[in-house]
Amino acid sequence: MAEECTVVRFSRDPSLARIESLKQQNDSPDKFSDSTQKFGMFYAVCIALSIITYVLDLVLACILLYFYSVNGHGLYFALTLTFVIIPALFMTTISLRWYIVDHDDPSVGNTSVAQWIVRIVFLLLHLAPLLRYIDTMIYGIKSKIAATTDNETKQTTLYRRMLDEDTNSALLRLFHCFLHAAPQAVIQLVILLIQVTHPEKTALGINVAVIQAWTVLVALMSMSWSLTSYHRSVRYSRDDKNKIKWVGLLVAFCWQLMSALSRVLALSLLGSIFPVWMGCVCALHWGVMTIWLALGQHQTAACGNRCEELLLSTSLGLAYVLAFISPRDGPTRYVYLAYYLVCFIENTAALVVWCVTKNSYDNPFLYYGAAGGQVLAFLLAIAFLLIYYKYCHPSLMTRSNIPRLDSDCLEADKPGFSKSYNVRTGS
Repeated sequence: MAEECTVVRFSRDPSLARIESLKQQNDSPDKFSDSTQKFGMFYAVCIALSIITYVLDLVLACILLYFYSVNGHGLYFALTLTFVIIPALFMTTISLRWYIVDHDDPSVGNTSVAQWIVRIVFLLLHLAPLLRYIDTMIYGIKSKIAATTDNETKQTTLYRRMLDEDTNSALLRLFHCFLHAAPQAVIQLVILLIQVTHPEKTALGINVAVIQAWTVLVALMSMSWSLTSYHRSVRYSRDDKNKIKWVGLLVAFCWQLMSALSRVLALSLLGSIFPVWMGCVCALHWGVMTIWLALGQHQTAACGNRCEELLLSTSLGLAYVLAFISPRDGPTRYVYLAYYLVCFIENTAALVVWCVTKNSYDNPFLYYGAAGGQVLAFLLAIAFLLIYYKYCHPSLMTRSNIPRLDSDCLEADKPGFSKSYNVRTGS
C-alpha cells in the first residue's frame, strides 16, 4: 500500500523549507533520512556529464553543418540547421522568461549587472542550458563551502538555489533532447543508411560518415542522459522523494538508451526507404498523443491556464514520438504498458517494411544487423525497465534496506512537470 505523505511546497525562504523538511523527517525518519543531502562528488559528476553531452551534441552538429556546406548538400544542411536553430531559440526564450520571473520575485534577491551581462551573452549565443549548469555547479560549491563554516542558513539557501537551477537546466535539457538530439539522431542515421545502401546518391566520403555515426551515438546518449538526469534532479528537489543512487541512475540510463536506440533505429530504417511514410507515422503518433494528453491528462498544477495546458500537451505529444514522460503523479503501470505496446507495433511494422523492401544479398551485414539490433535494443529496454523498478527504484528501500515492490513503486518516479518549489508553476 502506498504511503501517505505531504508534498513539500518549497519556499524561497530557506527557513520555511527547512522546517517543513524537519517535520516530515520526524514523522518518517527512514523515508526522509536523506532529505538534507549535501552537494558532493556524485552531484558534481552528474552535472559534468550533462555539460559534456550537451556540448558534444552541439559541436558535432556544427561540424556536420560545415561539411554539408562545403560539399554542397543543401538539403542535408537545411535539415540539420533547422533542428539546431529552432531548439536554441525556444530554449533561449524560455530561459529568458524564467530570468525575468525570478527578477520580479523579491525573495530571490538582487541580480548584479555583471550577472545580467553574462546571462545576455550566453542567451545571445543560445547556450541557455550551459549557463544553468554552470550556475548549478557554482551554487553547489558555495553551499559546500558554507557547510564547512557551520553556516546552516546560508548553506540551506545556496543548496535550494542549486536545486532550483538544476531543475531549470534539466527541464531546458528535455526541450533540447526532443527538439534537437532526437531529430538529429533520426536525420543523420537516415542519411548514413542512404549513404551505405546508395553511395552514388550522397558521395559524402568516409570522414563525414564517421562524424555522422558519432553524431548519432552522442545524440542517443544525450537523449538518454537528459531523461535520466531530469528524474534525478526532480527527486533531489523534493523532500518527499527518496534520492536515486548511482546504481539506479546507471540502470535507468541503460533503459532510456536502449529504448531510444530501438525507436530511432526503427524510424530511421523506415525513413531511409520511405521518408514520407516515416513523417506520416511520426505526425500521426504526435497527433494521437497530443489529443490523449489534452483530453485526459489535465495539467492544472503545472500550467496557469488551459492555453498553457494545450501547449504542454502538444510538446509532450511530440516527445512521445521517441520516449515516454509521465505528465503527472500517479500510477503509470498501465500507461507504460500501453505506450510500449504502441511503440512495439510501430517498430515491428517499420522493421517488416525494411525487411520486405531490402534484399539481404546486397548487404547482409546491414540487413540482419539493423533488424537484429532494433529487436535486441527493444528487448533490453524492457529488461532494464523491469530491473529498475524491481531492484533499483529509490522507493524500494525500507528501514531494513531490503528491496520490496509495492504500489508506490510505479508512482514515485513520476514528477511530471510541476516544480512545486518554483514560482513559475504558481504553486
